[in-house]
Amino acid sequence: MRCERCGRELFKFVVCNYCNRKIGQECVKSSKRKSKVVKLTICKDCWSVMPRRKAYKNAEASVQAAAQQPR
Repeated sequence: MRCERCGRELFKFVVCNYCNRKIGQECVKSSKRKSKVVKLTICKDCWSVMPRRKAYKNAEASVQAAAQQPR
C-alpha cells in the first residue's frame, strides 16, 4: 500500500479525518482522542487549511462537518 499524500510504501496507514486519505505516520501532523473510541487525525496538508485546523482544535465539532469544508 502507498501513502496517498507522499507516495511512500506503507506497512501501516492512518486515515485523515478531514480529507479521508490513507496516510503514513510521517504525514500525520497531529492526532488526539476525542473519546475512548474516536481518534481524530489530521494530515500535514489539512493542517495548512485554516477551517480544518480550527475544526480539529475544536474537538466538539463533528468530523463530517470538517470534511465538508472547501479545500
